[in-house]
Amino acid sequence: MLIKKPYIIGSLIILLALLLGNFRTYLVLGSSDLPTFYSGDKVIINRSAYDVTIPFSSLKIFPWRSPGRGDMILCYFSRTGTNEFWLKRIIGIPGDTIEIRKNKILINHQPMRYQVLKKEVYNLPDKDESDILAIETGLGLYHTVAMSETENIISNFGPMVVLDNHYFVLGDNRTNSLDSRFLGLVNRNEIFGKYLFRIFRKE
Repeated sequence: MLIKKPYIIGSLIILLALLLGNFRTYLVLGSSDLPTFYSGDKVIINRSAYDVTIPFSSLKIFPWRSPGRGDMILCYFSRTGTNEFWLKRIIGIPGDTIEIRKNKILINHQPMRYQVLKKEVYNLPDKDESDILAIETGLGLYHTVAMSETENIISNFGPMVVLDNHYFVLGDNRTNSLDSRFLGLVNRNEIFGKYLFRIFRKE
């Protein structure tokens, strides 16, 4: 079967437009996700990870996949009254019961595991307020978090049952993050993509 070159070129142009339109670059501001992201990092977000999305826009056509526990997502919180995007990690999915006791998470009454790391290895900013770094694991979670060794106003939370079509999200810097502890659950319609990888870190 013969295929004329114009059709091949046209298909390549469409494919390139889809890639450029849905794999977008974002600049990280703030320290709410240390040590995963530093302020000034540039990251790639797949805007079509969960929804078929019109390229170069935030308009969704239809959902095709559900966000998963552990995903780092691009979202916004309706409670803030703005459409500013946030990077947060999904900890609780619909139906989960989420608790935080002495800075450690329980999901459906099952405590997550924490392996303490050497903080010096990460060269964190001087203004970082966390006491320790640890790898948080359990129920599909596996990532590094910054947390406090002492109890404070945000050391305990819940229990909270995650509503249908909603998600409980946290920043990886548990000592300095606005997230579901303060701003409530994220509606499925308020999720606009999934973090893929970092392309730049300012030294």
